[in-house]
Amino acid sequence: MQILGLCFSNSATGVPTHHDAALVVLSYLIAVVASFTALDMAERLRTAAPSSRRFWHFGAALVLGGGVWSMHFIGMLAYRTPFTVQYDAGLTIISGVIAVVGVAAGLQVAERASPRRIVGGGILVGLAVCVMHYMGMSALRGPGDIYYRPLLFGLSVLIALGASTTALWLAVTLRTARQRAMAALVMAVAICGMHFVGMAGTVMVVAPDLAEEADHSLVSGSLLAATIVACMALILGIASMCAYLDRRLEARAMAEAGRLRAINEDLEAVVQSRTIDLTTALGALDDQRRRAESANRAKSDFLANMSHELRTPLNAVIGFAEVMQMPGGGDTLSPRQSEAIEQIQTAGRHLLALIEEVLDFAKIESGKVSISMEAIDPQDLAQGLYGSFKLAADRAGIGLVIASSQEAVAVRADHLRLRQVLSNLISNAIKYNRPGGSVRVEIRLVGDRVLLSVADTGLGIPAHRMNDLFEPFERLGREGLDVEGAGLGLALTRRLVEAMNGVLRVESRENVGSSFTVDLPSATPDQVEVRAPSQGVQVPLGAGPEASVLYIEDNASNIRLMRHI
Repeated sequence: MQILGLCFSNSATGVPTHHDAALVVLSYLIAVVASFTALDMAERLRTAAPSSRRFWHFGAALVLGGGVWSMHFIGMLAYRTPFTVQYDAGLTIISGVIAVVGVAAGLQVAERASPRRIVGGGILVGLAVCVMHYMGMSALRGPGDIYYRPLLFGLSVLIALGASTTALWLAVTLRTARQRAMAALVMAVAICGMHFVGMAGTVMVVAPDLAEEADHSLVSGSLLAATIVACMALILGIASMCAYLDRRLEARAMAEAGRLRAINEDLEAVVQSRTIDLTTALGALDDQRRRAESANRAKSDFLANMSHELRTPLNAVIGFAEVMQMPGGGDTLSPRQSEAIEQIQTAGRHLLALIEEVLDFAKIESGKVSISMEAIDPQDLAQGLYGSFKLAADRAGIGLVIASSQEAVAVRADHLRLRQVLSNLISNAIKYNRPGGSVRVEIRLVGDRVLLSVADTGLGIPAHRMNDLFEPFERLGREGLDVEGAGLGLALTRRLVEAMNGVLRVESRENVGSSFTVDLPSATPDQVEVRAPSQGVQVPLGAGPEASVLYIEDNASNIRLMRHI
């Protein structure tokens, strides 16, 4: 029976053959060396970096495939027959290439080390070894034909598949050199077992009419032996070079790891030291912050509680100045005295406004400001402020315009605080304007928000000072101007707007003008309550009915002021 060029028979009778014991032992030792080196390189392949993985892959395939090929032909040299045999050079070389390529493919498949991939890779390597072996047998030339016993042929194939699968499994599971050495001994037994089982099933049948002739196109046994020695030297050279490079790389890696470990330890020490310093600094900063917050609360509480003490004597100063100006006091003031009293009143009212501003700011910072949200008509509020600021605007030569809204608009805010916000913005727009300039107040409904803008054509704000605009007691370099103020107006205004769930935005260009926009939530116009006029009806003295007034006071200055009145 002939299959794929191989003849099989259980009855064929061949010439007597035997093996040279020394060469058999040598073939086993070569298998051991090749197995150990390949297992070692496969271990490096598993842990190698991606950049060097191809190198280890090729090296392991060349060492194991070449080692199996060398072991096979040394075993063939150990095969003694009554006649001289030669070898076909082409088939001999091709069998070696098949062994190397098959091992490389098997290592590639089994690289991920899953059971299915290990079995698949083992089958590839085993088939490559079988093809290498029987192609090498086909390269054998002698005066006759070669037959194979089917049972021993099949057993050799099974041994090749099992040995290859076992080799790949060991390559991905073994870690120490001692384990790999023991595995190499076992693998060499399997590889040699496959070869010599196959040789045991080989029958050399010599035709009676064939004379033994030398064919100079074939390779003799001595040349094959020299070739095998050269291949083994090459394999051992590659293995030694790989081992040397591996040790150098491993030593370098260990040195680098030691250096990195030392650097890491130094960094850990530095980090630990810095952490301690930072923790100490953070603790000190936290303590300072608590002290600063406590001092700030004490300051705010002090200012908020000083309202009565600060305003009472100032009210007396302003009140007595007004009493001195009242007609019917019996004393006639000279023009110089009248001017002095007017200056007292002006300075007193300005000082009172500053005190009120500081107290309001202190109340906000201390959380004591009260906000009462309601639906307000902002157009009506703005028109009411027009009368308050028209005279000041006319004196400064500034045009004041309250733009009329085309639709009913209502805003949800605190009436007193919103009036204070608009008053601050309009007052600043007039104070920091220029003669012939203008101030325009406009109210718009945008979605569910109401925008109240106050735009002026004044001095504007330098771009590099915009970040300081809302800082308390910051006047942005305008201290030299003849404009009264403490630099609290805008800071207080923004905090009041934010307390009413709003946003205060500003756009400004130096020497062109500024526009401040108050963005507040809208309300339904139907919810706006009609308010009584903020200024009551003035009744001339003596024109109304007589009345009694009960005045309760514990301050001596205020008592005297009321008696004068």
